Amino acid sequence: MNTHNEVLKRNIDNMIMQQNQEGLNNQEKFIMQKLMREKFQLEHESKHENIEVYKK
Repeated sequence: MNTHNEVLKRNIDNMIMQQNQEGLNNQEKFIMQKLMREKFQLEHESKHENIEVYKK
């Protein structure tokens, strides 16, 4: 089963490939930035949760 983070990464990778091949329009660039922010936020939250688990 794919986690939300894996799906975000795959979508970002696909958009980067599209950008390299044919470019992205402004709306697509905005969507990619939003996906990247969400991915990094999830990674940060996950790391923070792992730290809290180890403290207990």
